Amino acid sequence: FSLLRVSNLPETLSAILDQLERCQKALSDFLEQKRQSFPRFYFIGDDDLLEILGQAKNPAVIQSHLKKLFAGIFQVQFAPGDKAITGMCSLEGEVVPLKQPVEVSEAVEGWLQQLATGMK
Repeated sequence: FSLLRVSNLPETLSAILDQLERCQKALSDFLEQKRQSFPRFYFIGDDDLLEILGQAKNPAVIQSHLKKLFAGIFQVQFAPGDKAITGMCSLEGEVVPLKQPVEVSEAVEGWLQQLATGMK
């Protein structure tokens, strides 16, 4: 099989490149919108942000990124069933309970903002 035998190859490649550039622009716009809704997302790269957003239903995966978003938090404590955050843990093992549990939902930037507020 030779690429030289493919008819309209330059036009096809040009159309594919155009589609790829539009997808990259849409993804960049989406990530910027998420960063504007939760400014701490500016501290992490696109790959980490995509993982956080893609795993919104899995707070255990998001937990691995918390130390990049919040200084002093190594991990969080969950209520049974992982539906709410009840405390924050430092790298040294110190646990600080939250005054109000933070309900975990698919709107990850929302509950992360509640966690930031609950830290104060």
